[in-house]
Amino acid sequence: MARLIKDLILSTNLLLIILGLSGLILTLFIFQVATKKKFGVTFEKWFAVLYVFISPHVNVPPFNYLHFINLTATDGSSVNQLPFVFYPWIMFILCGRVISFIKNDLVEALSFLLLKNPCFALYCLLPITSTLWSLVPDITLKAGMAFTGFTVICFYVGARYEWEELSGLVRWGYTSIGIVSFLRHPNVGREFAGITSHKNSLGSIMVVSTALWYLHYSQGAKTQKERWIALLFLFFSFYLVRASSSGGSLVNSLMLIVIVSSLSFLSKLKFQWAFTCIVGFTVFGIIGSVYIIDNLESIVVGGLGKDLTLTGRTEFWPQLIEAANQRPWFGYGFNGFFQQDLLGAQTPAYFVYTPNGFQPKTAHNGAISVLLYFGYPGLILILVSLLTNLIFAVRQLSRSPLSQAGIPIIYLIFIILNNLTEGSIGDIGDVWLAYALITVRLSIDSSKSPSSNRRSYGRDLPPRSASRLNPD
Repeated sequence: MARLIKDLILSTNLLLIILGLSGLILTLFIFQVATKKKFGVTFEKWFAVLYVFISPHVNVPPFNYLHFINLTATDGSSVNQLPFVFYPWIMFILCGRVISFIKNDLVEALSFLLLKNPCFALYCLLPITSTLWSLVPDITLKAGMAFTGFTVICFYVGARYEWEELSGLVRWGYTSIGIVSFLRHPNVGREFAGITSHKNSLGSIMVVSTALWYLHYSQGAKTQKERWIALLFLFFSFYLVRASSSGGSLVNSLMLIVIVSSLSFLSKLKFQWAFTCIVGFTVFGIIGSVYIIDNLESIVVGGLGKDLTLTGRTEFWPQLIEAANQRPWFGYGFNGFFQQDLLGAQTPAYFVYTPNGFQPKTAHNGAISVLLYFGYPGLILILVSLLTNLIFAVRQLSRSPLSQAGIPIIYLIFIILNNLTEGSIGDIGDVWLAYALITVRLSIDSSKSPSSNRRSYGRDLPPRSASRLNPD
């Protein structure tokens, strides 16, 4: 009898039944708790922080299996299908808040986005539609589905929360990456990548984390305790920027610190002058980055730390542009160009080499990456969308407190500088998440008059300003 019971316990089917029932009971319990408004908001915010945490595709199980990018895997592993289970489960847990958002806010938030930044909306359709002309339609379809799912959640979070809350969610999500990286790999050495795929990825994340904590320290902190916490994580984030040994990240971090320090001055200028100053600063940053690339040995290696991953980009960029010009109207489809391992000589990427024999697997430039995926129409859409966001962000300087108005400025300047040497705007990752969040939020805020600019989606409003935008 004892042996029979042991065999039943060890039986795969019985184990699955036990796990399934336990999961069902746990789900129903969490669902009941989440129906309470206070707990529902808390669960939603924790999910948002988790989503920011996994956005760069961290390599810590089980979080690495929750990223939408797993849907693009071709190995047929069932664990890669976990997003099909996880996100519907989250929607079920938060169904009360999701349904409320759909009833009260979805149509208006979507209309604001379409009205204020139509180029962004059109660009978001390209990953799926590019399946029609992709060299690898099956891969492009999977990648397009992953991109769409990833962006839909970004839209929800961006429409649900205002700047101050978004800043907190992103700050803690990024800081969590740094903390887990430090705890998991305590022996921090040069070229530290932590739990991300590459040191440049960790460096980029910590660049934004440094700037956001500095903004919170200088403009947003309401108590002395908050200021000390902000200062602590500011130095921690900057320490990891330095530990990543990414010269580009270090330069970008210093530039963002300068721009945050200049926000008070910029907010006092007229729109034309503030916009000119920010564009000029961005151009200066681009020129500085190009100078670093061209003088890598004397500047980066000698002064900022070894970062030889920059070497060779200017050698294969002309080859990639030449390949893009072979299909200027449509490109090669989302994730359809760098398929040397699958297509061999059937893709122009197979013939792209640097003089020392290096064959790139990514464009290492945002504009070129988009150009390869969607051709010149796609590149025009994202550039116009970026310019639109920059105009809206500068306007926010005179409409909102600097603790809020500085957030889109930080992100837009970072995205521009980062995509000079990385193709992150074309990837399903943390940079696209940030761009989608600020685009949605800027479109909503820009659709409201300055006097009502403090209204929020998904939050209770005072009786005198209550409107149908209140879903709760």
